[in-house]
Amino acid sequence: MNTYHVTSPDPEFSGESCGVLFTEGAAVVSDAEKAGRQAIEYFRRRGYGLTPATGAEEGPEGSGPDEGDEAFDPTAHDAAEVIDYLDTLDPAADSEQAAEFARVIDAERAGKARKTVLALDGEG
Repeated sequence: MNTYHVTSPDPEFSGESCGVLFTEGAAVVSDAEKAGRQAIEYFRRRGYGLTPATGAEEGPEGSGPDEGDEAFDPTAHDAAEVIDYLDTLDPAADSEQAAEFARVIDAERAGKARKTVLALDGEG
């Protein structure tokens, strides 16, 4: 299960969107249930900000694991969860995100080697 901090394109929005309650442009959504996964995909398509929540923290943090956090293990997640995680990374943004993207792809290739995940690297 992954939890995401969601930021609305309208920072003043307070109300419900896709079954998720926003307060002043911010919300939290989990992919534990189908409705949450559908909301996450809707938010991605509509330009909402999605940031993985780390641990019990309440505020948005950067993408990828911070020092001391357990590294994301693609073999412990289904393909959709791995793809969602990789979508939070921007390998062109900086070397840390590029390294994390490559690490997860390499772990996937060495583990379950699912074509849908490996296709994100251009190698299905």
